[in-house]
Amino acid sequence: MDTEKIIKEWFYRLPKGYAEAPYSKNELEVLDTVMAEFNVSHKKPEVILEATGDKADIKDLIANTEFTEEELDELRSFIVSIGYRKSLIPYLTSKGMVPSAYQLGNRAVKVIFNRIAQLPNIVDVLKYFESPPDLSISSTPFKGNIVDQSGLPSETISELMQIQPGADYGGNSTGPAEIALALLFNNVSNKQGGGDLEVDGRTLEVKGKEARLGSQARGKKTLESSFIGYLLYLIHENGKISDEVYDQFMNDTDHRNIAIAVRDFYEILLDAGTDKSFIIENIQKGIAGIFFENKGVTNKYINSNTDFTDANKIMKQMVKINLEAYMEKIKVDSILFHLYRPNKQNFDFVIIDKADVDTAVEDGTIRLGSKKKEGSFFWHDTNPGVVLTL
Repeated sequence: MDTEKIIKEWFYRLPKGYAEAPYSKNELEVLDTVMAEFNVSHKKPEVILEATGDKADIKDLIANTEFTEEELDELRSFIVSIGYRKSLIPYLTSKGMVPSAYQLGNRAVKVIFNRIAQLPNIVDVLKYFESPPDLSISSTPFKGNIVDQSGLPSETISELMQIQPGADYGGNSTGPAEIALALLFNNVSNKQGGGDLEVDGRTLEVKGKEARLGSQARGKKTLESSFIGYLLYLIHENGKISDEVYDQFMNDTDHRNIAIAVRDFYEILLDAGTDKSFIIENIQKGIAGIFFENKGVTNKYINSNTDFTDANKIMKQMVKINLEAYMEKIKVDSILFHLYRPNKQNFDFVIIDKADVDTAVEDGTIRLGSKKKEGSFFWHDTNPGVVLTL
């Protein structure tokens, strides 16, 4: 069949000289005539033109067309998605997954809809959506497993966990698991304005493995440009510490780690006869500046009761400050941390409230940066990734 010649002849006989889908009945009748003249049967055409008309026409077109397995899968997915629209769209709306919630509008909702509609067990999933369970949180910090709480297969949960419809209307990206949690649990919904989700009326941020509690480090801040470097320089200039002590401190590569630098800074100033309250006050001010807070959180964890002789303990206090100051900044009551990655099917999670920050850090549930005892708070990287033990 010379498709190009047939199309040229077809277009030549049309009033406009061309045809655009959707084709009118008259245009298709002209095509039938041309194909007959070329002795081409159109019972099973190799190229399908867009069909118009009623269901019967479409059914006949499908029945008389040869499809590859891939084409059949695409056709099935499309038809299935249309069939489930009436039951699925209202559920998405009830969860706050509406066009106005996302910068991509209808396209974002379509991303969510299509991913669900193409699940191989879509019928079971829709039945689940009719009466989903609550996300059960007996106490916090609370450790759980999404598969165990939902009862759906891990393969299904994994597909849902990967739904990302783009940024919300405020410009914040929608991370893995946010959509899944809202879909899976009755008491969880998409929250518009502050926080990723809402659970039983309280805001809940969702963070994945190795997430940062704050902006990723930019630039190359050094010890010299830090609050410790500045204060040590002034004290050295006033003759309170020797050139040797000053140079040794500034050249010690271990002092790129903030916890170690604070420990040794405290000891040097104390040995130099500096008032203890003055030292603590400046450490409080400097650490509060690192985490962009007004010292309310910092003073809670860095004070006269702090053990400044142990870098590990200083690090833990900084983790608490980073975590709680971040929650204050983004105005959420709790953060849900999960371990899911597409290549590692781990569905464990922990929920930490502001009131439980101290407990979660002390029992080792959460730390930041490496697993070294002094952690990984560096002057050039003050917001290291989360490390969870669940």
